[in-house]
Amino acid sequence: MTRFHTIISQETIKPSSPTPPHLRIHNLSLVDQLAPNVSIPFIFFYKNYRQSDITILKKSLSQTLTSYYPLAGRFLATPVSQIDCNDQGVEFFEASSDSRLRDLILKKELDETINQLISNYKLSNNPNLVEVQLNHLSCGGVALVVSISHKVVDGYTMVNFINHWANFTRGGSPKSPTFLSSKSDMKLPEIEGTNTVKYATRRFVFPNSKLNELKNKVNVLVNPTRVELLSSLIFKCAVSAATTLSGCIQPSDMYHMVNMRRKINEENRPEIAAGNILTLAMVKMGADFGEIKLNEVIDKLRKEITEIKEVRDVEEVGEVFLNKVSAVGDDKRRIYLFSSLCRFPLYEVDFGWGKPEQFMLQNGVMEANVVHLIDTPSGEGIEVIVQLEEEEMKIFQKDQEIVAYSQDI
Repeated sequence: MTRFHTIISQETIKPSSPTPPHLRIHNLSLVDQLAPNVSIPFIFFYKNYRQSDITILKKSLSQTLTSYYPLAGRFLATPVSQIDCNDQGVEFFEASSDSRLRDLILKKELDETINQLISNYKLSNNPNLVEVQLNHLSCGGVALVVSISHKVVDGYTMVNFINHWANFTRGGSPKSPTFLSSKSDMKLPEIEGTNTVKYATRRFVFPNSKLNELKNKVNVLVNPTRVELLSSLIFKCAVSAATTLSGCIQPSDMYHMVNMRRKINEENRPEIAAGNILTLAMVKMGADFGEIKLNEVIDKLRKEITEIKEVRDVEEVGEVFLNKVSAVGDDKRRIYLFSSLCRFPLYEVDFGWGKPEQFMLQNGVMEANVVHLIDTPSGEGIEVIVQLEEEEMKIFQKDQEIVAYSQDI
């Protein structure tokens, strides 16, 4: 049996250069303020780690924090609307484990064995905006976990931050980002909720060959992307599982995050824009729809995304996000949150040890129906990380369509 990880060391890494006084206070954008106040752990598995690299790793992280200075700061107040960029730094943990790399990357359930890799996993009010844990595995490989506050940045910025760090580690000179901040004094209450339901998180892999097979069977008005097709299938099957368990159809909504960097005006889009620059495509299915049909979900999702493409201004992105998220608190509707990291350079994160063998993503302490889509290491399919209520997951994973179009990890 795998024992709990042993923490070897802990060190605070601060920016290599102090943040200038005029950048000391960072105002969160409207989307930042609406984003969940949780840290999202990104987990990278490497088999060729060299112990001598630890000093370089910490030094390059310090350099990276100079460019990503808000991440070394602290939130000022509640509700959160500002960051004090005070250079307090990020926590860097080293840990040892009995686990082997191969055993970890073949796990279907993201359970306590994976959670042990993550620093302060169960801490819901962690003041640190970034934490790193380097886990030394028994086989000589490592699991590098970078947990970053979603209140400050989205997945795209998280990946850029980690690649920026990796680039510095290899001796490169990556370009610095530009953090977008709010132009208004609007203060918003945080969206919070309590939940006593137990959730299960599981990985599924859908090869492109199977997705093409599914696409050929679906009668839709437009040719869906892989992400649109698979997101719609997961939503349909998740709602079906909930309906089977409860015995009745409950109104259900899909909220799909959409990266807006390529859609806003060129003059408002820095080359590397940092922060939460996204909005939501929303698909609403009422109880009167009866059994959800896949083609209906695909058509609704595509229509939403097409309308969102008309947004051309950073401030308007925030307004659209606010309008969409205002309905999340309706406890009469089941909410499913979707996020796609497909085509993000996750498998280009090279610290000098080669590309990662596997990337995983956990939901932090977020207790909700959450789905993440990620490219497989080979690029020949999509891995889906699904978090559902435990009893619903038991039904979902046996759904005929999930079984038919997925393959073993």
